Amino acid sequence: MTMPGSVAFRVVVTVAALVVALGTYLSGFRHGGNSPILLIPLACAAIVCCVSASALHRAGQVRTGRWVSGTGWSLLVYLLAATVAAEYAGVRGHGDAVAWTAVTVQAAGYILPVTLTQVCFLVAGGRSERAVRLVLGSGIAFAVLAMVTLPAGEPYARLKPLWELPEAGSLAALPWMASVLAGPVLLWRAVPAERGERRLRLLVVAAASLVPIGTVLLAALAAVMAHAAGVLTVTAGETATAVGFCVPLILCPLVLAAVARPGGARLARRVPSLVGAVVGLLFTLLVVAAAAVLGGSLGAGAVLPVVLSTLAVAAVVVPINRWVVRALLLRVDPVRARAARLVGEAGATSRPAETAQDVLRAALGDPTARLVLELPEGRGWVEADGATAPPPPPGAVLIGAHAYLVHQGEAVDAYGGADEVAELVERAVLQAAVRDHGGRAEAAAAEERRRLERDLHDGVQGRLLALALELRMARRRLRDAEAQLVLTDATDSLAAAIEELRALSTGNVPETLSRHGLRAALSELTGRIPVPVALNVPEARLPPPIESVAYLVVCEAVTNALKHAGAATIEVDVRLDGGCARVSVTDDGSGGADLRAGSGLRGLYERVQAVGGRLVVGDRRPSGTALEATLPCGS
Repeated sequence: MTMPGSVAFRVVVTVAALVVALGTYLSGFRHGGNSPILLIPLACAAIVCCVSASALHRAGQVRTGRWVSGTGWSLLVYLLAATVAAEYAGVRGHGDAVAWTAVTVQAAGYILPVTLTQVCFLVAGGRSERAVRLVLGSGIAFAVLAMVTLPAGEPYARLKPLWELPEAGSLAALPWMASVLAGPVLLWRAVPAERGERRLRLLVVAAASLVPIGTVLLAALAAVMAHAAGVLTVTAGETATAVGFCVPLILCPLVLAAVARPGGARLARRVPSLVGAVVGLLFTLLVVAAAAVLGGSLGAGAVLPVVLSTLAVAAVVVPINRWVVRALLLRVDPVRARAARLVGEAGATSRPAETAQDVLRAALGDPTARLVLELPEGRGWVEADGATAPPPPPGAVLIGAHAYLVHQGEAVDAYGGADEVAELVERAVLQAAVRDHGGRAEAAAAEERRRLERDLHDGVQGRLLALALELRMARRRLRDAEAQLVLTDATDSLAAAIEELRALSTGNVPETLSRHGLRAALSELTGRIPVPVALNVPEARLPPPIESVAYLVVCEAVTNALKHAGAATIEVDVRLDGGCARVSVTDDGSGGADLRAGSGLRGLYERVQAVGGRLVVGDRRPSGTALEATLPCGS
């Protein structure tokens, strides 16, 4: 186990080497190998590897921790070599074996840390010892070859390589550069065979293993642009190489330490973003390199061709980037791949909830999996078939903010499939909300009809029946034939009004409303009421559903004014305003009406809301009630 003392020792040595190397740079001896742009990130990477190795040991990942620690040691050796080369061979001008060793280790020192990083990924991913030996062996072999063949260059040109290769000898780097792909390829191939949290952890490691590939690509592109194409200065090329080399060596140990901690598998939810960023960075480097080379070949004044060419390359690269990310995610997640295929086969569907549930059941191989949707306004949860369901239990897979999935396997295996059906689930939630809203509106209408029937039977209808009885008795007492005829007509009209009220209470709109419109129906209704009613209703017809709701609003308001408020006068005003009908009913009664109290107004509120309208009730000054309904009726 890496002990705190060992960590402290390596940190002290790293800082001391950094201080000496920076001192040589500040003294005037400057080149890429002792530039602060390289030295500071290099020292940070060595310290991060040391600390991450200790964290991995504490998390029980001893084998991975040892390899990360080895990566930190290789970075420390690289830093020490750069320090000795700058101070001993550069400032002091020595050319002996010590100077040659320090310079050659510095020149080829980037190879071993990159190789060891790949080994760390393979070990963390549980890959075989054979794969580890092959990657490590190729890296060591190329590092030794580079030490004996690479020319030192300025300011160490006097130190000659042991073996000078011809120009074609630079192709010897290609096998090692290709070996950098071995780790990611092996890891991404292994992910589909795993399950549960182990698969998610391996997926995070596989995604992180793509990062060092950017190191090699960035270094190669910087070298081409700085030396071959001449579109970058040597300093700019060295800076790009330093950043590309050090950043992955800082990030990768941190990722390995994070994924080893409890709950580290949750990082898999960010894998699509990480893969997209890495692949996007690689393509961005290609676009930038192409633009820089093109700009250098066309000259400084050729701005427009460079811009247009860059945009053209980017237009091709962006779709390819998306395709690559998508292909990788489908390749490593069998559940996601099956769900994506089934969603494509389902095509457009009018039953999104059932389709999404069927897709998830088939993708997971679990015929008992259940999709549950949340209703709006906290009205609870329902299953795909509309049956009532409980809130999300522990272990449920959340799909967006308003749905969850319950299945028998591990929850983590379902997230990929859930992502694929997310659009179907959104449609299903909307459909469930609409269905629930319609059901509530229908229930409100039925309850309103029952309440209105009771109110009419116990209130206005009783009064009208009593009035009809009194009229019949009066007719019998009168001897005047003409007066009897008038009373007979009044009794018949009253009987007709009672029948219309009964029809209204059962949900059937009056015939006058359906044939002649709201104004005629309200005139007929209020003409038989024993208190004065002032009507202001336009001749224009409204859409039939809106006319029915408006008629109910006036009936409810007038009933309340007569039955509860003891009103002496009532005013009904209907105005068309900007595609809406505003129905206002006021009276001079006792007031006190409240939407929160009384089933009548609550039911009326539901009816108005069901057609997309708004109902407001309040007291009127100095006395009385004011009720206003705003109903949409088109332009």
